[in-house]
Amino acid sequence: MQRRSFLVGLAACGGALSLSGRGHADEVGDALAEITRARASLKTLVAPFTQERSIGLLATAVKSDGEMTLVLPDRLRWELKPPDAITYWLTPEGFGFATPKGAAGAGRGAAGRFGAVLSDLLVLLGGDLGKLRARYDLSIPSRADGITLAARPRAEEVAKHVRSLEMTSGPELWSVRRVVIEEKNGDRSVITFGKVARDVTVDPARMRAPKQG
Repeated sequence: MQRRSFLVGLAACGGALSLSGRGHADEVGDALAEITRARASLKTLVAPFTQERSIGLLATAVKSDGEMTLVLPDRLRWELKPPDAITYWLTPEGFGFATPKGAAGAGRGAAGRFGAVLSDLLVLLGGDLGKLRARYDLSIPSRADGITLAARPRAEEVAKHVRSLEMTSGPELWSVRRVVIEEKNGDRSVITFGKVARDVTVDPARMRAPKQG
């Protein structure tokens, strides 16, 4: 009887764990489906942001203001205002940047340690979040005034540089309120967005990266 009771308890425990796993998967799947529906007809996003980067080893923080311009499906312009005064582009043609002293374009490999995650960041900001499931373990920490999606990388080329990514949407789900990047070395960037404008007209010239030299 003791052995039988043990087996019944073990089976019940296994069933509960299985249900819990399905519940977690359903929660993530439902959240991704909701955001996907909200983003379905999205063409462009333009928003101001404040970026605060905490440098772990120095126990200090660097603040920057800027503007994000996203043209779906695959063009991102990330402009940091003075005193930083640098603009980055991510396009199908590659990665580029410009400063008051000059500009350069190159393949995505030129983005250094973040080259592997740049496309994933574009997806977080306005793309099809389902594309992240093959490369990240996803969870939904919060549904307060929007949906917060946490992503921990499984892909080796990302995991060796990034500990986690997190995106919090606006209440209407197509916009983004905050992105948090936790790096493997302890550095942390928190990007907080202001009012997000949807489907505004964007000059195509603004979305062209400098040509590769």
